Amino acid sequence: AFLSGFMSTPAMYRSPRAPLAEAGVRVVVPMLTRPGPALLVGRVRPDDEAAQAAAVVRSERAAGRADWRGGHSRGGFVAWRAAAEADPERLLLVDPVAGGGPPWASPEPLPARSFRRPPLVVGLGRGGRCAPAGRTHAVFAAAAPGCEHVVIPRAGHADVREGCAGRALCGPGGAPAATRSQVATLLIRAVL
Repeated sequence: AFLSGFMSTPAMYRSPRAPLAEAGVRVVVPMLTRPGPALLVGRVRPDDEAAQAAAVVRSERAAGRADWRGGHSRGGFVAWRAAAEADPERLLLVDPVAGGGPPWASPEPLPARSFRRPPLVVGLGRGGRCAPAGRTHAVFAAAAPGCEHVVIPRAGHADVREGCAGRALCGPGGAPAATRSQVATLLIRAVL
């Protein structure tokens, strides 16, 4: 399962999913929470989404499918939290953002965790309003001893998803198509 970011939908992740599917990797992008006012003002708790995500992973595992979980932005944070309930074989985080509510909310502490296999943490180097310093990939990498931490320096936080609205809101990025391709290559390598 791959969890979408704050105020994002599964459809926004079609481009990075396509190379995974071509490589034979099954990718489920569940719609745990619909973008809207409740999410925007912080009424949707990450722990509620994490419980739903853990149920998706348990269902995939029971069906004999690949046991991995990932997410982008808030989806990465939710995947991290869900891993406490249904420890996946592999955790893949793409520019995760620690917090719980809207990007402007106060971050929650991210305690160190150990995993069956060290996670892959991909950082998109340009940060911006949607990925403020002190809450992004570096925080997750520090909290996951032994993780593989890869940073794509010129990539913006919203470059991994489709649509220009995210890039306008989050700040400048690099080359979205190249970023999606690099992220897909890293994810494929991590799950195969």
